[in-house]
Amino acid sequence: MELTTWRELCNRGRDLVLCLDFPGGRAAAGFADLAAGAPVELCFLHLAWSGLHTDSRLDEHIAQWVDEALGTRRPVRAVLGFCAGTALATRVADAVSATAGATPPAVLLFDAAAVPGSALRDQFVSSVQASAAYLAEGELDDARQWSRELLATGRDDLPRVATALIDRYDQLMSGIADRLSLGEAIRRELTDGFAAYLAYLLLASQGGLDLRVGTPMFLSSRDHRLPVNPTRGMSFGVDREGLLGDADVWKVVAGVLGEQRP
Repeated sequence: MELTTWRELCNRGRDLVLCLDFPGGRAAAGFADLAAGAPVELCFLHLAWSGLHTDSRLDEHIAQWVDEALGTRRPVRAVLGFCAGTALATRVADAVSATAGATPPAVLLFDAAAVPGSALRDQFVSSVQASAAYLAEGELDDARQWSRELLATGRDDLPRVATALIDRYDQLMSGIADRLSLGEAIRRELTDGFAAYLAYLLLASQGGLDLRVGTPMFLSSRDHRLPVNPTRGMSFGVDREGLLGDADVWKVVAGVLGEQRP
C-alpha cells in the first residue's frame, strides 16, 4: 500500500519500527542515520509531513498514523521518539497495544522531553532571536515581552497562543523581507516553516512520557536532563546532535529490538 503519513527509511525486514521526530528534518543526526547504522533486519518508517495546523487534535492524528501502519499488515516491533517526538511515540505505542491481537511494541525514547505550553514561547523567542541582526531596533525586546504576556494570559488556550505567535512572527519576517528586499516567497517559506514546527510542538504538548502497557526505555545524550525518573535508562557520552548517529547507541537499539517479545 502507498504510505501517506509515513515515509520509509529502510526496508530490511518484515516488522515495522515507527520513528517520530519533526518531519521537517534536522541538521543533527536523525532516525535515518540510526536506521542505516543499526544492525537489525527491520523496516523503519518515519513520520511524514502530515498537514499539521494549530487546531490539530492528537487523538485524530494518532488514529490516522496507526491505522496506516497497521494497514500494511506488518507487526509493529517498536516505536521510537526523539525530543518532542517522545511525547508522541508513547501515544502511538499505546494505540498499537490497544489493537486486538497486537503485541505491545518496544518503546525507545531519545532525549525525551515533555512539551509544556512554555515551549511554544521558547521556540518563538529562539526563532526571532536567530534573526536579531536583521530586526529593527527594539523589536526583539518587544517580542520577548509581548510573548511573555501572551503566554501568561493564554495558558488555557494554547492553540490561540500558537496562532498569535505565528502571526507575530510573520509580521517580523515581513519587516525583514522588506528591508532586505527578499521577496514574498522567502517570507512565506520562513513563516510556513515556523508555523509547521509550532503546530508539531502543540501536538506534542497533548502527549506525555508515560505508557499504559509496558515501560519505555530512555536513551539520553551526555548533558540531557530527563523530565522524569525512569526505571529503564541509559546515558551516552555524545552530544545531542550525535545521539542518533552514535555506533554505541545503534548497538543498544539493535539489542532491544532484537529481543524476543511475547
